[in-house]
Amino acid sequence: MEPKYCENIIVGVIFKKKFQWYCTEKSIWKLDYRALYADYQNTFRMRGLGLAEFTKQVGSFSEFLSSRFRIPVVDKDTAKAFLEQIMLNQISAGEMMYESSRAETDEQRKALVPSLFVDFDGRRFYSQYPEKDEKFEKYAPSGWESRYADFTRFIPREEQYWLDI
Repeated sequence: MEPKYCENIIVGVIFKKKFQWYCTEKSIWKLDYRALYADYQNTFRMRGLGLAEFTKQVGSFSEFLSSRFRIPVVDKDTAKAFLEQIMLNQISAGEMMYESSRAETDEQRKALVPSLFVDFDGRRFYSQYPEKDEKFEKYAPSGWESRYADFTRFIPREEQYWLDI
């Protein structure tokens, strides 16, 4: 999978003291699907749409979960199972540096900017996703430090592929 601006995103992850980059479809990084599903239900209610219409468009909670490996909340306890599912989406800093050097358009360059940082060990979730209305940070697991802010200071120097271009 290659980065596409506002579709597939670059995410830095720390799990068991190991840092790894991933390039994945963006929706799987709203880590608390229970909260996300509840927000969708509230939005339907506020628009005057009933449960039948909601279920028709969004599906049952079980169906909704199937879109992300049947994991309701991705946190330290479920991270291993989640990361195993996206293992093929790992990407190295070297690969990212190469892609950055080949980028010809602004859109291609923007797609290579890291969007999220998830530290399962430290229970931190940071977003710098350019479209603020996505609110990834709102769906971090309960009890986590979560915010929309620059997270580059948490990325190990050897993983900061954008510095060597």
